Amino acid sequence: MAHLCEMNQIGHVASVKSVGKNLIVRIASNANYKNGEGAWVERTHWNEHTIFERQGGLLKWASESLKPGDLVLVRSTPFQTEWKKDGETHYGQTFAVNELSLLTAKSDKKDKPEEAATSRGRRSR
Repeated sequence: MAHLCEMNQIGHVASVKSVGKNLIVRIASNANYKNGEGAWVERTHWNEHTIFERQGGLLKWASESLKPGDLVLVRSTPFQTEWKKDGETHYGQTFAVNELSLLTAKSDKKDKPEEAATSRGRRSR
């Protein structure tokens, strides 16, 4: 029996865009490390997570609710994709969303700091 790994990411929504009947949610998160001189270096990781058409409720919720700057938790299953272009085979990685939770809406940070830690909008497929 095959075991699928799951990718978890906590980060800020950069964009939400429709691609065909699917939705792509681009998320940025920071991974800080110390360099050879002992100074902290901030490195941002960008990942695109796909919500497929068959996940109608989650897709609708994400497209209507998520805004750039929102802090989210996403759990996705990575898999390799393959396509041909100009006779050449290209490979990529797709992160298929299993669960997406809104941790803090961007507007909440300014308007309601006392509610910033409250989890909202948890959706799963």
